[in-house]
Amino acid sequence: MEQHTVLIISEKKTDHLILSASLERARPERFHLASSESMERPLEALLDPMIDAVIMAHGPETEYLLRLASKNEAAAPLILLLDEADQATITQLKELGAQDYLIRGQLQDALVHRILDYSIQLKQAREKIRQLSNRDTLTGALNRVGFRAHLERAMGRSERYGFKTALLYINIDQFANINDHYGEADGDVMIKSISRRLINKLRNTDSIARLGGDEFAVVLEDVSSPADVELIAEKMLKSISAPMILSDQQVAVEASIGAAMYPEDGEEFSELVELARSAMQQAKSMEGGQFIRYSDRLTFDISGNSSLAAELRTAVRKNQFELHYQPRIDLATGQLVGLEALLRWNNPERGLVAPGEFISACEDMGLMKTIGYQVIQHACSAQVWLKEQKLPNVDVAVNISFSQIQDDRFVAIVKDIITRSGANPARLEFELTESTILKGPGGIKARMDELRELGISFSLDDFGTGFSQLSHLTELPISALKIDACFVRDLPHNKHQEAICTMIIEMGRRLGMLVVAEGAETHEQIEFLRDHHCQQVQGFYYSPAIPLQNLPRFVQEQREKRRNQLLS
Repeated sequence: MEQHTVLIISEKKTDHLILSASLERARPERFHLASSESMERPLEALLDPMIDAVIMAHGPETEYLLRLASKNEAAAPLILLLDEADQATITQLKELGAQDYLIRGQLQDALVHRILDYSIQLKQAREKIRQLSNRDTLTGALNRVGFRAHLERAMGRSERYGFKTALLYINIDQFANINDHYGEADGDVMIKSISRRLINKLRNTDSIARLGGDEFAVVLEDVSSPADVELIAEKMLKSISAPMILSDQQVAVEASIGAAMYPEDGEEFSELVELARSAMQQAKSMEGGQFIRYSDRLTFDISGNSSLAAELRTAVRKNQFELHYQPRIDLATGQLVGLEALLRWNNPERGLVAPGEFISACEDMGLMKTIGYQVIQHACSAQVWLKEQKLPNVDVAVNISFSQIQDDRFVAIVKDIITRSGANPARLEFELTESTILKGPGGIKARMDELRELGISFSLDDFGTGFSQLSHLTELPISALKIDACFVRDLPHNKHQEAICTMIIEMGRRLGMLVVAEGAETHEQIEFLRDHHCQQVQGFYYSPAIPLQNLPRFVQEQREKRRNQLLS
């Protein structure tokens, strides 16, 4: 068994003694302990490539060391040793780069071992993912090789399922001047910052690539119309133009964005890229900070959010939001066992608008709580309808935002919706992300416990992609883990993704939790997940999100497929 070196940084000898004894009792062959007492400069130890994890006592130097570790890109996960679980302190330290935490007086052997083991595994997995050959080393975005493969797959899905895909070609205006004035190091800082800003504006189904020094490409799948693309481009331009700090100076840049759509603008990879690039060059020849779609100039007022705000308020008032449902399949039986409810805006002029184009605006306007309750109402009505269609054993999963679950009225309103609709709460599932939980785990736990008593279950969405705390899996009433699509995408040909999926599946099994894989698109992925005992799966291999009324036909088609497989 591979042995890992764990560094303990603490002025208290009792910390060293307790942790050493704990690890010795738990797994003596797994860990080798080092001590900062034998080192004059702890930062050197943090940056030592031989150190696999660091347990650091919280003290006056903690924030300074965390900042230095982050600045110097220390690879080892940092686990803080605290006197008490003060959430404000934990959140602050997490933002500075801490991976997890332990509490003095609560250092049970198994807990210490699990947190260390999981932190090290997470570190290894993330390091391997970053090293994938199709990733840009600076930003972590797709590189040209990965971009081509991804866009070609997206075009294939568009053809297969009949939706549109948009390609955005983005160039940072006057970036050469930044490099000349501030130097290449600050230029790299700007590129990484812009990459993060773009990623924050994307949906889970979208992707980003870095094509060159100052050029990015974004692939948007399942867009309803050019207006969708315009809305996304507007958000990107606003995000890029926000000031940032370089060498203690405030700097702002703009970008030029060109777009082409598949299949109407081009049907081949090289053609689509060239059309989007030509549109970008046309936008760049103007004043800057512009977006143009191939052959059509689409100008808009960057500050003109008022029209969108008015439309969204009307949408809430007229209940224009609706749900599409992505089937969740039991891999052992092939039967439909669940649905994930995905929000759509049925705009009278634009048609169906995907959430990536309006969710952030709704959050900024404070509309998400109201919309969230409408979603729960629709989901409960769907659950009742499913029972009428003789599908009573199908769970309906709903994504819950932080603004919803922090609402003091949340539990009471959910109870009222269930009572009025006649839904079975045992067939309702609320999906939470790790970022939502981290914003307020104390208050969230109390609400989760109360809803769990009603019969509602909880799943942890996008598991492993954020700041994962193992303690959440044992402290909160979570019954399911969802493997993010990014860990399924290249199965079974990517050994790193294989390792991550296997680890999550095994962790779920040991904790007695259901494991659901998202984003499965190929037969090979399905076979891998089935062979490794993943219980459920969802993805385009079975179906995209579909209207509720299409579900009986989907169920019938699945039954016919299973019957044909048995007869063949």
